Amino acid sequence: MATWQASPENAAFIGRIREARRLQRLIDDLGSGYGGALLILGEAGIGKTALLRSARIPPRTTVLRCDGGETDRERDYAGLRRLCFPLSAGVATLPRPQRHALERAFDPNADDAPDPFLVAAATLGLLSEASAGTPVLCVVDDAHLLDRPSSRAIAFAARRIHTARAAFLVAARPPDSGRTELAGLPTLPLTGLPERDARGLLSRRTRALLDHSVTDRVIAEAGGNPGVLLELSRTVGLSDPDAPSDTRSPAMPDGAAFRRRVAALPPDTRRFLLVAASEPTGNPLYLWRAVRHLGIGAEAAAPAEAAALLRVDLWIRFSHPLVRSIVRDEATPAERRTAHRALALATRGAHEPDRWIWHHAQSVAGPDEAVAGALERCASPDRAPGRAAVLLEAAARLTPDARERALRTLSAAGTQRAAGAHDAAERLLARVCSGPLDERLTAGVETLRARMALDRGHWNTAAGLLRRAAALLAPVDACLAREVGLDALVAAACAGRLATGPHAPEPADSRRLAPSPRSRHPLDLLLDALTDRENGDTAAVAPALERALRAYLDRPDDHPWGPGEAWAVSGVAIDLWDDSAWRQLTDRQVRDARRAGMPTLLPAALSRRALVHIHTGGFDAAAALLREVGSLPGDTGGWGVSCVRIALAAWRGDRTGTAAFAAEARRDAFARGDGHLLTAVSYARAVLFNGLGRPADAVRAWRSDRHLHETGWHTWGLVELTEAAARAGEPDLARMALDGVLRRTRNLSTQWALGVRLRSQALLSSGAEAGDLYGEAIRRLDLSDALLHAARGRLLYGEWLRAGGYRIEARKRLRQAYAVFAACGSAAFAARAARELRAAGEPIRPLRTERTDISSLTPQERRIVRLVAAGATSREVGAELNLSPRTVDAHVRSVFKKTGFSSRRQLRGMIPGNDDALLMGVEARQRTLREQRGMGDLSGIR
Repeated sequence: MATWQASPENAAFIGRIREARRLQRLIDDLGSGYGGALLILGEAGIGKTALLRSARIPPRTTVLRCDGGETDRERDYAGLRRLCFPLSAGVATLPRPQRHALERAFDPNADDAPDPFLVAAATLGLLSEASAGTPVLCVVDDAHLLDRPSSRAIAFAARRIHTARAAFLVAARPPDSGRTELAGLPTLPLTGLPERDARGLLSRRTRALLDHSVTDRVIAEAGGNPGVLLELSRTVGLSDPDAPSDTRSPAMPDGAAFRRRVAALPPDTRRFLLVAASEPTGNPLYLWRAVRHLGIGAEAAAPAEAAALLRVDLWIRFSHPLVRSIVRDEATPAERRTAHRALALATRGAHEPDRWIWHHAQSVAGPDEAVAGALERCASPDRAPGRAAVLLEAAARLTPDARERALRTLSAAGTQRAAGAHDAAERLLARVCSGPLDERLTAGVETLRARMALDRGHWNTAAGLLRRAAALLAPVDACLAREVGLDALVAAACAGRLATGPHAPEPADSRRLAPSPRSRHPLDLLLDALTDRENGDTAAVAPALERALRAYLDRPDDHPWGPGEAWAVSGVAIDLWDDSAWRQLTDRQVRDARRAGMPTLLPAALSRRALVHIHTGGFDAAAALLREVGSLPGDTGGWGVSCVRIALAAWRGDRTGTAAFAAEARRDAFARGDGHLLTAVSYARAVLFNGLGRPADAVRAWRSDRHLHETGWHTWGLVELTEAAARAGEPDLARMALDGVLRRTRNLSTQWALGVRLRSQALLSSGAEAGDLYGEAIRRLDLSDALLHAARGRLLYGEWLRAGGYRIEARKRLRQAYAVFAACGSAAFAARAARELRAAGEPIRPLRTERTDISSLTPQERRIVRLVAAGATSREVGAELNLSPRTVDAHVRSVFKKTGFSSRRQLRGMIPGNDDALLMGVEARQRTLREQRGMGDLSGIR
């Protein structure tokens, strides 16, 4: 069978959430036996294909796919053949007339044309028979390019497929007067994005971050069309003017008509158009100044406006971005240089030195060191990385000296890497390596390659490359060598058990990287402390780690962060159990990454901040940051993102999610050489099993791991193992784990560290001593930000009190723990606290948030639950969904049976993500009733 999988990157693409929900409802209905069709209409580039790819296809669904093409228009049934080919074996089961008609349609060499009605009926029958086994989804993109017989057959089947478990998703451009085959299908029109969403798309998908004037022009000219928006951003951005445009972009129409119109214009008008196409801001003041320098009068604009190619008023607007590309492509290099020379003169006194020097650089025919130097100075560190990289690349192109040209090209490659454009960085690196390399260039090239491996999260590969780069840098740039040496330590720590080489630099390398003994630079203190820790334990070097941590906290907020440096100092705060420093540092890192506009830093910074939210009970805030990470372009899988996802699922008590993330994380870990991620998986599984009250499984999770020494999660894991072993009746293992906790926290004085240490000791104590330890642990944890850890202390104390017969005091502690877990959404720990409360004599209903309960509902039951939970009566739900009230009541009883609920009020909040369209319909009916009867709010009526 043909298969088609949704693209995860488009799961929540910008500005199309409501449309994606409607499409997803159609797919979800297949599981309940309801078929249907949806025709998505929109102009080229509007996002039809992206919407189709956003769909989440249930498992065991047969997906048939067909894309229309220009070559198929004259080949009858070519599209239908491609769509139904995977079902060819089922043709033999059709009634004889239909079978013969479909066989002739599928045979391109058939002598006579089949009866169109029989072909359409056969298509419907073929899909109906196939859907008897598994649901069938037909996805037809670019349907306006299909041959007419295929369009008619597909439309016939799509209008009648609702009785089978099959559905059609069809995407096409708005029909012209001659193509009406698809008319009558349920239609979802796609229009342009609102301005806010258009700006969001531009900022996330464009590497060369444009300034405000260029952005405003792009937004206005694109009209909300995502494809045109991205094409325009490339065309009017600071790109190489000699690079040909891709006039075959799928968002662009055929340019032949535009070329004919441009060629028919007078010479002065074509020159006028070229200046307009070369001016990226759309500012008419610059345009009129420039054409005056060329001796062109204002009347030259009239023929271009009459030909509907552009309009000039308060803004320069081309009728289509392809016009701009054609005008520049048709001009000679000398003509383009002349246009830029005029624009340089027009912008010289406009207080925009980078724009002036850019146009001036494009007007230079050969190398010019003065211009190259000016471009390099404009590419200042505070400029957006993508734009600075383009300026540096232009500077390198105009540099006469070969070595200086290589250095500027290397600098441009590094800036492209900072912008997240690794492909562009690789291209520039290849250009550097094509010439002779001296010691400094060699070190720079190796450093950049190593850091790109680090960005991608290929830890073991990066560790070796970084060690080599640090050794090469030591003689030429000692400061940068220490920074790269720190990155090497971080990469080795992340590689962990999967490292194939030495974890730390060789002794000779360490001596070369050693700073002055009097250095108080934060990076030097951090590198020294981490190097010492490689040869000892965290507790022994705790004072050195604390000095490094304080140095970073005292550093100005606007100091830039290196990727390895940010990871390392956050890890130090975790190892020292300093929740306040951890929060402050991650806040700074997120602010710095956003301010610098560096895609390589932001995913890691967001994931580290999300982990802080998890340990303070802010699950929704953590999930929001992870969603932001998922919306960012490029590879965001490195730098702990997977660790945070699985930790959040575990703390929420989500068994299905934890298992899925664990399987994905293990694959990712071995692919990247990320041993640290494997340790995170074991930690998350231990948290989940401890929350579920399955300590023996938590012990097994760690026992199968045996890597409790790794940096980052090691002390957290030992705390989980201490609790699990103590509650599973394995005192020897519990004492071993407790010894590790005590050893690694003995020199630490934070409230979080003291509270967790006392709580762990209480687990292996008895009598009054245990009670005193629990009480002091809770007091300490209450003084920290570790809300969940304080709640777990109360849970353990309450369990200990209940086991000792102190039921009243136990209920007090357990109530407090339950309230925190329930408020945070920690379902497993809340259910564990609820069980203990019932055992202590206090009846309480545990949270009903397990995914298995929700996943057992059919799509129809979910829709009914959403409406009932919003206050709709059975009659109102039935009117909205075309069901009788008795049928609605039967569905509600089925929901009660599956979930264990007994009243409609309990259904509220069970299924997030209300169906806006259905709810609006119900609310409208309720308003009408109130107006007709003069009644108040009907939401309480059942």
